Amino acid sequence: MATVIMVDTPNMTAEQYDAVFDSLGGSLPESCRVHIAGPSPQGGAWRIVTVWDDPIQARDFMINKVRPAQEQAGVTPVDTPPTMWEAHNVVV
Repeated sequence: MATVIMVDTPNMTAEQYDAVFDSLGGSLPESCRVHIAGPSPQGGAWRIVTVWDDPIQARDFMINKVRPAQEQAGVTPVDTPPTMWEAHNVVV
């Protein structure tokens, strides 16, 4: 089953998001099926929703790749756990 992961990063700008995404290679990592990003509906945060085949690979990618890239772009990493749920169906 696929796992959906949603993270809201407070005070992240579109420019910072673009810098992080570009530094990560600008493409989806292994095991990631879908990546959606944009301003959070509540405002003041950047929301990222991803769908992964393997939640362990997702966690490793976030810790070992995304956090360092965020710090390099001046983004304060989120310390709260992401919202996660098992997907029943994913159509791309």
